[in-house]
Amino acid sequence: MANKKQEDLTSRQEIFAQNIALGMTKTKAALKAGYSPKTASNTASSLTSDKNHKVQERITFLQKGAANRVMLSLSAHLLDLMEIRDKALSKGSFSAAVAAEVARGKAAGLYVNKSELTINKIESMSKEEIIERLNNLYKESKGALPDTKIIDLKLKNGTETNGAA
Repeated sequence: MANKKQEDLTSRQEIFAQNIALGMTKTKAALKAGYSPKTASNTASSLTSDKNHKVQERITFLQKGAANRVMLSLSAHLLDLMEIRDKALSKGSFSAAVAAEVARGKAAGLYVNKSELTINKIESMSKEEIIERLNNLYKESKGALPDTKIIDLKLKNGTETNGAA
């Protein structure tokens, strides 16, 4: 049975509200609800303006429902993991208990994965750093890279080059 808020809306307004609650952009939600591509953007703005309380209330209602379902499933998930941990502890399976507890902490947002990416760009490296890096790459590749000798050349005007003219 539909609730009163849903009954007050046209079918296109209801579909629009559901699409917004799902996270679509306003224009895309209007298009999916069957509004004209020429007027979808303006219609979407109109439907979400202060003048259209019914649609706004329906969107809020749908979003709250979705948030409650997520919270219920998160709490159920955390309780399941706690039960798994407790059973593992009672059987002396400490590694399984620790894994379940870590999973609970991750699900609750207590752990943050942090990664760092370092990119060495040749433009920001000195000549000595480049030579050192090439030598390290040669050693790391166990000879897969050719062992070459770096030649420093001086041009007639006194500027240096490393084999590139």
